[in-house]
Amino acid sequence: MMTKAAFVRWVALLLTFGLSSPILAGPNSLVIISPHRKSIQDEYVPAFKEYYKQKFGTAIEVEWLDQGGTSDDLKFVRSKFGANPQTSGIDIFWGGGATAFLELEKARLLDSCKLSDAVAREIPTQVSGVALVSAGKTWYASALSSFGLFYNKKIVAMDRLSEPKTWEDVADPQYLGQLTAADPRHSGTANTMMSIILQTYGWDKGWALLTKIAANTRQFTQSSSDPIKAVVAGDVAAAMAIDFYALAKIGDLGRDNLGFVQPEGHTILDPDPIAILKGAPHRETAERFIDFVLSVPGQRLLLLPKGAVGGPRLATLGRMAVNPKAYEGPGDILTGLNPFTQKAAMKFDSVKASALQRVLNDLVGAVHVDVHKNLNAAWKRIIKNGLKEPALAELTRPPVTEAEALALTKKWDEPSYRNSVINNWQGAAKATYKRLSAE
Repeated sequence: MMTKAAFVRWVALLLTFGLSSPILAGPNSLVIISPHRKSIQDEYVPAFKEYYKQKFGTAIEVEWLDQGGTSDDLKFVRSKFGANPQTSGIDIFWGGGATAFLELEKARLLDSCKLSDAVAREIPTQVSGVALVSAGKTWYASALSSFGLFYNKKIVAMDRLSEPKTWEDVADPQYLGQLTAADPRHSGTANTMMSIILQTYGWDKGWALLTKIAANTRQFTQSSSDPIKAVVAGDVAAAMAIDFYALAKIGDLGRDNLGFVQPEGHTILDPDPIAILKGAPHRETAERFIDFVLSVPGQRLLLLPKGAVGGPRLATLGRMAVNPKAYEGPGDILTGLNPFTQKAAMKFDSVKASALQRVLNDLVGAVHVDVHKNLNAAWKRIIKNGLKEPALAELTRPPVTEAEALALTKKWDEPSYRNSVINNWQGAAKATYKRLSAE
């Protein structure tokens, strides 16, 4: 029988951490939250346990929390700190792109982390102008990501489509119903790719491009990995994708079946950070984990194909490492991409992207995702009528300017205001799409 005091403590723990997160206790424990796919968990957790046992002479328990995509993980962590401002009960936030970590840093939810001297000497502060370490050392890039178009070569040939090379290619009417995309309200990767298009083409042209891509999309998903699965299965011809999802599948199934292209001049290098959350209950273990991830053995897990000596055991990860020494060892580097030798990518304003993230997510959700059937119907009618410019301009006109979107960020934490704006966007979009589909 539980005593009254024990019951009170149990209830307090539930209120602090929630039923969905059984937090590990004890010094030799580690709690990680990450949007990374399961293959990364399945490689890094066993490898770290083995490393920890050999180096420190004791076993380690690791709990991996998965709430969905990056946006979902951010909401989860914020809710934990809302219940207890001192600690979320979680040690490490890993993955999701730089924008997410700028948001965490701005909210003062990260602690600084000191690497061992040996690893610190190996990690540069930047590559091609992209920061690999935050100024306050609150986060470190654990890998680098690039973005592009993943496509099924068999479906492209069968349906007589042009192989995509640019973002504009998949906005063409020939790709109607041939795309799948992730909802940016759940996927940080989707948000980053949309931000890339808006920044490289400019707000107006970029929004028009995003609208046509959304209109061509067959389905919006919650996870950024689901569009990859749809392409592999042949359900659609193509999807916007982060490089490592695409390259891992190409490594498994072959370049004769699948392709991945980075639109020249319209993609970026994006650091995929790892950080210690404020009030981490297992601080020392967390620092040791980050040190392991950034070490040469930890980084080689990203680069080598499945089964290679020092490589992953279960699945190819296909990522770009941030430790230059990881590229110097033996073995076939699967990706063929070395950020320390390749041509620099476009400059990306991650601060602006971070500021706009939530507004952009809600804007796309309101006018592209939630009324997708209406958007699709309007697009089909415009195509049938010969893509006349007045109708096309009305369909793709942005609901707000970039300056107006940035101004909205200042009041986006006010629920009633935010909901009112979202409802107005959605109502106006639906009315426009219905009018255009009837013409």
